[in-house]
Amino acid sequence: MNTVIRSQLLRFSVGRGQQFRFSTAAANGNDLVIGTVDETLGIAMLTMNRPPANSLSLEMNEAICTSLKTMESNPKIQSVILSSSNPKIFSAGLDVSELVSPHPDRLPKFWNSLQQLYLDLYGSRLAVVAAIQGHAPAAGCFLAMACDYRIMSSGDIGGEGGGDMKKRFVPTIGLNETQLGIAAPPWMGQLLVRTIGFRQAELALAMGTLFPPDRALSIGLVDAIESEQHGAESTIIEGLSELLPSISKDQASNPLMQKAFKQATTFAKIPPHARVASKLVTRQSHIHDMIATRDEDTAHFCGFVTQEAVQKNLIAYVEAMKSKSKKK
Repeated sequence: MNTVIRSQLLRFSVGRGQQFRFSTAAANGNDLVIGTVDETLGIAMLTMNRPPANSLSLEMNEAICTSLKTMESNPKIQSVILSSSNPKIFSAGLDVSELVSPHPDRLPKFWNSLQQLYLDLYGSRLAVVAAIQGHAPAAGCFLAMACDYRIMSSGDIGGEGGGDMKKRFVPTIGLNETQLGIAAPPWMGQLLVRTIGFRQAELALAMGTLFPPDRALSIGLVDAIESEQHGAESTIIEGLSELLPSISKDQASNPLMQKAFKQATTFAKIPPHARVASKLVTRQSHIHDMIATRDEDTAHFCGFVTQEAVQKNLIAYVEAMKSKSKKK
C-alpha cells in the first residue's frame, strides 16, 4: 500500500480497476467513503459508508468531496455511481449533532463543507448516477438531486403465507426539514423547484413531504425505479462485480445496481466535452449564484439554527429518535 494525496487516503489494486479508501477521522475507524474505478469502462463507484445512516457531518462532507475530486483527476473516468453500503438508507441527511448546541467555530465550517459538497457534486465534470436503494430524506434527497441521474428502488417484495405478495420495505425521498422544525436552505429548496417544478416543490417544502418511489418518479424527483429481476447480461454482472467494493459484493445481483451500472456506462460513452458543456448550460448560473452568496448563506444559516426556538425543536427531535430507538 502506498499513501497518496493525504495520509487518510489509501490506494491498492482490485482486479482490473483500483480501489481507494477515504477515512477522514471517522470516530470508529471505518472508511467514510470507499471509491472504486474501472479505467477500461471509464466508470467509478463511490460508496458512502458511515453507519448507521450516512449522515452528513463535516468529515463526511469532506470525504465525499475528496473522493469525487480524486475520481475527477483521472482523465480515464467519465462517470461515477454514488451508492450506500446500507441498502436501507442512501443518506439520512445532515448529522443533527452538528446542529444541536453547535460550537461557534465548527458550525460555519460544517456549513461551508455542505456548500462545497453541492458545488463539487452539482458541477462535477463526471456524470453522477445516484443508486438510491433506501431512504433519502432531507440532505439525502439533496445529494440525489445534485446528481445527473437518479435510480430508486421500489422496495423489497416477498411472499407472506399462501403466496400473498406484499411490500416489506418502501424507501422514501424528499426535503422534510419542516418536520424537524427547520427550513431547507434557499439553494437546496431552489434545487427541488428546478427538479420537480414550482407548485410541487412549494407544497413539498411546506409539508416536509417524503415521496414513495412511484410518486417520486411521476413528479421527476427520480428518473427511474427498479424492483424486479430482469436477468441482466453477464457482461453487466461481471463489470459490476469488478467495480463493487468488497463490503458490497453481494450487490452484483441487485437489479437497481445493475441498472445504475448500465446508465453510468452509457454516460461514459458520450463525448465528454459535449456532455460537460451541455451540463453547464443548465447548471453554471446556479453554481455562480452559490459562490457569490456563500458567505451570506453561511451567516444566515448559522443565525437561524442557533435561535432558541430552533434549538428546542432540534433537541426534541433528537430525544424522540432516542426514545424510538429504545423501543426497538
